[in-house]
Amino acid sequence: MKKIVLSIIIILIATGSLFAQKGTIFGIISDANTGETLIGANIVYGQGKGVSTDANGKFTLQLPYGDYTFSISYAGYLPETRKVKIGSKPYQLDVKLKTTILDEVRVVADIARVRETPVAFTNVLPTRISEQIAGRDIPMMLNSTPGVYATQTGGGDGDARITIRGFSARNVGVLLDGVPVNDMENGLVYWSNWFGLDAVTRNIQIQRGLGASKLALPSVGGTINIITRGIEERRGGSIKQEMGDNGYLSTSFGYNSGKLKHGWGITAAGTYKQGDGWVDKTWTKAYFLYVKVDKFIGKHIISFSAYGAPQSHGQRSYNMPAACYSTKWAREHGIDSADLTKYKSEYTFGHGLQYNQHWGTIEEYQITNYGKPNADTTNRGHFKDKNERINEYFKPQLTLKDFWNVNQRLSISNIAYMSIGSGWWHTKQKNDGFVTQWRNGFSDRI
Repeated sequence: MKKIVLSIIIILIATGSLFAQKGTIFGIISDANTGETLIGANIVYGQGKGVSTDANGKFTLQLPYGDYTFSISYAGYLPETRKVKIGSKPYQLDVKLKTTILDEVRVVADIARVRETPVAFTNVLPTRISEQIAGRDIPMMLNSTPGVYATQTGGGDGDARITIRGFSARNVGVLLDGVPVNDMENGLVYWSNWFGLDAVTRNIQIQRGLGASKLALPSVGGTINIITRGIEERRGGSIKQEMGDNGYLSTSFGYNSGKLKHGWGITAAGTYKQGDGWVDKTWTKAYFLYVKVDKFIGKHIISFSAYGAPQSHGQRSYNMPAACYSTKWAREHGIDSADLTKYKSEYTFGHGLQYNQHWGTIEEYQITNYGKPNADTTNRGHFKDKNERINEYFKPQLTLKDFWNVNQRLSISNIAYMSIGSGWWHTKQKNDGFVTQWRNGFSDRI
């Protein structure tokens, strides 16, 4: 009898351990077009049973051995169903979801697609943007992209220039949601006008060489297409505060409503920044505002956006004298040593890199009886530091778009946009009875 009871107990234990065996399933849920991982995507395998992806778009589940049907869904994307058999070996389930709306936008956005568009390109996703931009101009973040070289030129904020495959910005097309933003006269792009755009950027695609754009752009070097968040994205927002050396301070926010009731969607962003600059007297003070409103009307998406960045910052020349890098080298090659007193470096290489020859001290004083023989000066001793190379600019842009998804094979888009710029880049001085005496920052002159 004891042997029978013992046998039954052993059988029950073995059966219990058999039923207790579990396998592991893991994977990544991402966007089929951009490769961006999706945070909070739902993976369901039963009524009220499932898990959501983490901040990196990853998920992991441990389930008893057996056959399962997984339903993967995410707001704004087509759901997918996968049948999986879980056993002793871990099962990897990577799913790329297709959007329900982006197909209607892709025609205008001119986005290249993997294995479909014969263009060499690189996608820069929001995670990399938030981690690497660090208050810099957008081109400086793209320096690690193959075929791309970016420089801060003279060191002034917003003065970055980018080169793709050896071609300057004049031959690089820059698009914002499919709309060109290059200067109409010289083809350049002034990045100070778009400095806060990273708060609502969905994707930046760098296309090397002749790209996928259907517009008549002189983009033989390449194309940079910046795609902002919109109605196809899930609701969310962010607030960011940045601080750095040389008085740098930046506050920004971004918000996207996703698809609201009655087919509306709102995207907004704003940034304020200020700083003294690493280079002498290359201070900056700038604002950025962005608003986009989307509306579904039948098979149409009507989108209106407005953005601009009023800003002011100090500059310096791009080409610097050799003494900025080493005054010792300059003396050895016959450069006037008296003139070298203005540079900070003496014998050590590189300590003059912050030198700016375009600033000095101005003394302002008023002349009473201005223009008369008995003129006299009063209010002496008002000294101010001035940079003779100042850039102030405001170039807002208004865009109205209509995306018409006629059927699965035909889409029609129309865009109307207007941009009006105003500004100046030199020092303004008053002459209404005031006299200015200029003293260079390191050597006096009148």
